Amino acid sequence: MRKALFLAIMVLCTIAIFATFAHATQKGSKASNFTLMDLDGNEVSLKQFEGKPVVLNFWATWCPPCRNEMPEFNELDKQFKKTNEAVLLMINMTDGRRDTKENVEKFMKRNNFDMKVLLDTEGNAAQLYNIRYLPTTYIINSKGVVSGTLTGGTDKANVLKMLKGIK
Repeated sequence: MRKALFLAIMVLCTIAIFATFAHATQKGSKASNFTLMDLDGNEVSLKQFEGKPVVLNFWATWCPPCRNEMPEFNELDKQFKKTNEAVLLMINMTDGRRDTKENVEKFMKRNNFDMKVLLDTEGNAAQLYNIRYLPTTYIINSKGVVSGTLTGGTDKANVLKMLKGIK
C-alpha cells in the first residue's frame, strides 16, 4: 500500500513539474501571447505585433542590472521608432510592493525614458516566459518564434546582433 501511494505521489509531482514548464517559452518555440496594461492604461498584447520582430525585456526598478541597461534600451527604442525594424516592449515586474505603477512612472520620468512599458501585475507574462532572473530579454522573429534569450544585463549592440541574426 505504501509503495502504491508513494508511486502515485511521484507521478502527480512529475505531472505538476511538466505542467509548470509546458508554458515556458524556449528558443525555436512559438512565442506565448499575453495581454498587459501599459502606463497609459491601454491593453497591449504581443499578438498586435505579428509580422514584426519584437524585443521583450523583463525588468524591475529595484534591479541594478536592469537600471544599468535602461539607457541602452531607451536608445534602442528611439532607433526602432525611426527605422521600424523591430518593436521594444519593456515588461515591468509590477508586484505591488517593490514595484508599483507609481514607482515605474516616477522612474521613467526621472530618467527621461519613453519606452513602451507594460505592467505585469499578476506575473502572467513572467510565468509564460519562465522568468527566473532579471533582467531577461527575449528576441522574437517576425514569424512569432523565439529566436534568442539574453539573461542578465545586456546592451544595444548585443540586442542588435541577435536581431541581425534572425533576418
